[in-house]
Amino acid sequence: MANASYAARQPPAVEGEKPVHVLVTGFGSFLDKYPKNSSWEIASTLPALIPASPGNPTPIHIRVHHEPIRVAYENVVNTVPRLLSPDSSAFPPDIVLHIGLAASRSFYAIEQGAHSRGYGKTADVNGDLFLDAAAQDLFPKETYPEMLSTGFDTADVLSRWRTSLGYSTPSGSPSIEELPDIRINPDAGNFLCGFIYYNSLAHYHAQNGGDGERPVVFMHVPDLSGSEEKLREGWEVAVALIKALVESMRKVGVSGGGEGKEAGLGGQEDDARNNTAV
Repeated sequence: MANASYAARQPPAVEGEKPVHVLVTGFGSFLDKYPKNSSWEIASTLPALIPASPGNPTPIHIRVHHEPIRVAYENVVNTVPRLLSPDSSAFPPDIVLHIGLAASRSFYAIEQGAHSRGYGKTADVNGDLFLDAAAQDLFPKETYPEMLSTGFDTADVLSRWRTSLGYSTPSGSPSIEELPDIRINPDAGNFLCGFIYYNSLAHYHAQNGGDGERPVVFMHVPDLSGSEEKLREGWEVAVALIKALVESMRKVGVSGGGEGKEAGLGGQEDDARNNTAV
């Protein structure tokens, strides 16, 4: 029998923070101009584990959906319930992070919320629309608000996100500090990004009777496909956001969202009409 003296003795288990499980998705291609969707390029390379450390005391297990989400309304309607079902994994997600592409932007943004209606103008990769009549069948107004918001305190998340990326202060200037430009945006727009976001938020709204936690966030990323350096930046931004979400959940908690907030499209509508945001 081989001598096993080379094997390092493992330290005894130390009771610490309970691991947090994060589900991440990214989208597939949707235009000839963007055969590689940066959202999937980032999601598919995320680590399976972010171990606990002095700066991040909570172990984070990341489960990336095994394939890019097809940019099609019907696919999202069928996929989201399976993804978020308690039976879909041995460890149901504590946090859901959807990532999508906003090619006309130069910055990263977490979206405050999404709408149930307004998906009847821009066709998906199958050439299909999602008309308001279909939305009424899936999300009747008697049960679902027209807009649903994330349960995360996005201002708190942004502050922690900036700190995780190395900003000297949470309000630091990205141009002066030469760090990625990260922001909060009112909503995810009226294409597949907003659609998957609303579907996931609606899942928790229905599951919790409208009052429980909605641990879902959507991040838009710019087109990073032309540069390995930029893709690396996007990867670092995503990891920093995941750390910020976990820490915000631990310190501040997650609510049932805030539908009373006034939110506009903030430029996303133009992106969707031009098929440059997904």
